[in-house]
Amino acid sequence: MPPIDQAYFGTDAQRALLRRGRALYDICGNNPRYSYYGRGIGVADNTTDAVDLVAAMARLQGSSNIANIKDSDLPALRSTAESMGLSVTHYARWIGGADSLKHARAIIADHALPDDLSMIWIATDTPPETLASFADTALACGVLPPATAVLTGTLKPGVATAAVDGAGKVVSCAGGASYLHTDHAKGHQECWWGMLATDPDRRGQRLSLILGAHAMIAMHERYGFTVFFTGVEPGNAPSEAICSRMGLARDNTGILTIADPSLLPGGRMTK
Repeated sequence: MPPIDQAYFGTDAQRALLRRGRALYDICGNNPRYSYYGRGIGVADNTTDAVDLVAAMARLQGSSNIANIKDSDLPALRSTAESMGLSVTHYARWIGGADSLKHARAIIADHALPDDLSMIWIATDTPPETLASFADTALACGVLPPATAVLTGTLKPGVATAAVDGAGKVVSCAGGASYLHTDHAKGHQECWWGMLATDPDRRGQRLSLILGAHAMIAMHERYGFTVFFTGVEPGNAPSEAICSRMGLARDNTGILTIADPSLLPGGRMTK
């Protein structure tokens, strides 16, 4: 296994996408119009040329996205991307601020992990077998972990936490990462939060809720972020319920992910 801060997970196509995203970040990551949180380079805002730029990025990486689009603008952008032969996935943006931090602190105060589980943070000295179990749990739930260089905070601000049982198996995880360039108007305030995944045998124990709360507080206390957003595919009731419990709400904006199916079979990067 490569050093933990250079690890990528998923299928061959997903790992290749993550590597291309990291390479492109090294080239254009200093431009504040782009976004990156360990998966692929995207466009931070919906400018007049955003769909053409993201289409080009998708053909380079396999997938790209426009991170903040008014719901009313989504149908036209989707139609344009699909006319190019690209696959499109729409995620509704859920966003929270001070109220979400209040909810996260209350969750941590009121709920603890079951006695047979311990909480860890993914770090550069995490044992390889634990890292592999972390990735297996996320991927089994359809969640692609971002590059570990981000999740460990090595490349840019980011965290990942996991619940581990007595046998060393990761049974749940959550994370967060900076998303926007620091020169973007919201670069120091807004971050991505999510990567919630729980082994089916351990569901119903509030593990995603507890770990998600810890990840949110860590992004605030370690790095100063005060606004948290995630993308949820409309109709994903379990994810919507957790967002509501965490004090996040819809803000009439969305994320449009555009993929090149020739590079990313199935046309989507993650759940």
